[in-house]
Amino acid sequence: MQTPSARLKQAASGATYLSMLLLLYAIAASQAVWSFSYKWTTIVYHPEYSLEKVVSGDWPKPYAFRLLMRNAVSSAADYVPEGIAAHWIERGRQALDATLGADGADTLDDRLVLVYAITLTSGFVFLFLSLILLRQISRIVYPATAVTRGLLDFAPIAFALLLTISYRAHNGYIYDHFELLLLLTYTFLVFTRRNLLTLFVLALAIANKETAVLFPLFGAVIRWSGASRLPRKDAFAALWETAVVGIGYVTIKLMLADHPGVTTEWHFFTNLDFWFSWQPWIASTRPHFALISLPKPSNLLILGVLLLMTFGYWRSKPAQVRWPLIVTAMANLPLFIFFCYKDEYRNLSLTFPFVYLAAVHTMCRYFDDDARSSDPQSLSRKARSEEQSNADHAEVVFGERAVGAGLDRGGCGDPRPGGSRHVPTHAGER
Repeated sequence: MQTPSARLKQAASGATYLSMLLLLYAIAASQAVWSFSYKWTTIVYHPEYSLEKVVSGDWPKPYAFRLLMRNAVSSAADYVPEGIAAHWIERGRQALDATLGADGADTLDDRLVLVYAITLTSGFVFLFLSLILLRQISRIVYPATAVTRGLLDFAPIAFALLLTISYRAHNGYIYDHFELLLLLTYTFLVFTRRNLLTLFVLALAIANKETAVLFPLFGAVIRWSGASRLPRKDAFAALWETAVVGIGYVTIKLMLADHPGVTTEWHFFTNLDFWFSWQPWIASTRPHFALISLPKPSNLLILGVLLLMTFGYWRSKPAQVRWPLIVTAMANLPLFIFFCYKDEYRNLSLTFPFVYLAAVHTMCRYFDDDARSSDPQSLSRKARSEEQSNADHAEVVFGERAVGAGLDRGGCGDPRPGGSRHVPTHAGER
């Protein structure tokens, strides 16, 4: 039994570790949001997507369908206390000077600068919370060992840093980071079987962006892949979720039926020309420092690495990672090719949670011997090898054949030699 001083020392060590981890998450999130702001340069001069038109709702469909964030930011700007608003406006102009130059920054009035500052600040908060959710979701799917604990804790930092090379020049919308947070929150709630809370999250998600109509499909796949069949309770949850996003989608469409613009933007032939050219395969970006270019995700220098990280050890990945990744890719890739403009990688965000989980699994399998041994095929081969080795040894020593004399090694859940691990039947047991 631990003494009070030992418990206090352990608690202090844990608090120190967690504080440092959260600080690193904050630094990574701020770096990603700064890269986002560096690319978000359409806010002054663009005839359709200027910040003034975004806030007023005068930008065309389909962007006008995305009501939540623009209304939330606009309302927040009206209710911010004067002292805080003055500080935010000052800092907002400094950020605009850095990204647009003094001439561009001076064209925005104080209220728009305040909206800009609130947007970027909220983007930082949303991304910071997203990194925490990525950690929590991965710890549900992959129980921590002495080695994987570090990977699960620090992988969200890599996610945020890689996010910086996904932003497209002259692009960026105020709902992007909130969409990612809502998707991760929904995924976390599905993994933890909190079906009632998913309805509230979906109501926010469909008001934020219409792609939320696909969330219930992803949730059903997660629930189904964690069990031999979809339980009645989960089936009803999926139906209620579909009803929420369906009603929200239709309501918003009817509200803005006469609004200028089109329901979807068609970019299929433009994208064909782009993806069959040499441009995307050697593309680079400057997300942090204007003098240093980094490869974009489609660049051949890193594309193979990203694919290997995603699909490595594919057969041993948990079903709750493989199937959602397949389904989200099947849903998201056609949307990306038909309706998104060239390399708008942010529009692949529906796949981000499951690409992340797949990459984390690859790292765990590569670095952690315990994780490798948890693979049923590897474990079976190892067990047969150990059984044969021990049987041969017993035959020499005792002159008789021994059966089943192997030492069982613990899996991801118990890194100790000889440890046992309860394998959950679904995510709710983890």
